[in-house]
Amino acid sequence: MIIKTSCALAFTPLLLTACVTTGDAPPASKSGAAAPVMTSPATQTDTMPALPEPVVDSKAAATAILNTSYTIDGLILPTVRGQQLIQTRSDMRRTDAVMNFDNRLINAFAGDNRSADIIRLDKKLVWTLNPAKRTYKECPLAGCSTGTGNAPEKSKPEQKSKPSEPSCPLSLKKNELKVLATGEQKNINGFNTERIQLTWIVELEDKQSRRNSNRVQLDLWTTPENSQIRQVQALNESFQKRWMTALAVPEHPFSKYVPREVMGSFGGLMRGFSAKDARAFASWGGELKKVHGYPIAMNLSWTVSGNACGDDSNTANSATQRASLPPTSVSGAISSLLGGMVEDKVKETAKAAAAGGALLSYNYEVKTIDIKPVSDSGFSPDPAYQRAQ
Repeated sequence: MIIKTSCALAFTPLLLTACVTTGDAPPASKSGAAAPVMTSPATQTDTMPALPEPVVDSKAAATAILNTSYTIDGLILPTVRGQQLIQTRSDMRRTDAVMNFDNRLINAFAGDNRSADIIRLDKKLVWTLNPAKRTYKECPLAGCSTGTGNAPEKSKPEQKSKPSEPSCPLSLKKNELKVLATGEQKNINGFNTERIQLTWIVELEDKQSRRNSNRVQLDLWTTPENSQIRQVQALNESFQKRWMTALAVPEHPFSKYVPREVMGSFGGLMRGFSAKDARAFASWGGELKKVHGYPIAMNLSWTVSGNACGDDSNTANSATQRASLPPTSVSGAISSLLGGMVEDKVKETAKAAAAGGALLSYNYEVKTIDIKPVSDSGFSPDPAYQRAQ
């Protein structure tokens, strides 16, 4: 049986580092308990190349299959929309994706918008596929060093250096999670869903006792579980737990619902957390028990206010600069192409961010859910692909 929903909002990890748009900044969104508005995807998604179909093999292991769509944008981010086919077993995952930017300049420069990656926990490898060039890169689970398809070289002892001290150190004053079952119900594409709101508040203080408040609101629209959804959930949760263990990173409660690439955008926010602060995530178990059902749709918004670290370099500004992932070849090239526009846009939108506009907005929706015996061949690079050096 296949569970279907309609095409929805989109996300991609590709260009969080290209923090520019050539148009006006989007209007500030309201923070608080109100549910984010769910809008329809741009018509661009209708012209995207089709995602590949899973290859079924009756002798293969059961595989969770999700077709999803997503949107990511924000005050300093180009709006990007995409679709994903995600195939998961407990020790491996393949993700095929296609995307489009609303910004025509970036969309034209990005070129072919297809991508795929295969995570093999059993082999401790990640393969990143380039369908356009029919090539792939092989990396350890932690990823390759920038610009190479080979494992990062181990640094020699004399090459090690101490991490640089921040110019404006911040101390954590509040790290709080609240979960609210709102009771609000909505039929989303045939699913009876209930809105559950997770609100994460982080307050940081500089040496002058000036504070910055970060609010990350995640709205989950969940549907009651059935036998098929429980199977899908079991495989995905098993993979997620083993993946986080393999990477030896503390698992934030949001990472159960939000892609790792999106969680990576909070790296700057969490950089000042001590090991004790990070362990506090485990104490949120009681609150998280309020979450029930399977998320059919998600809406995430990150807003920031305050003037920690001074007016000219306020935390809203520094937060926008840190709301990024390691650069990709495309994002780095676009950043170079647009030059100083990146810095100008960061400065331009910092004030809007402090006024309540969302630094980061992420929307996601499931289109289909299924369990099938997918061929093992799908979890390795196509034999016709060549390894890139």
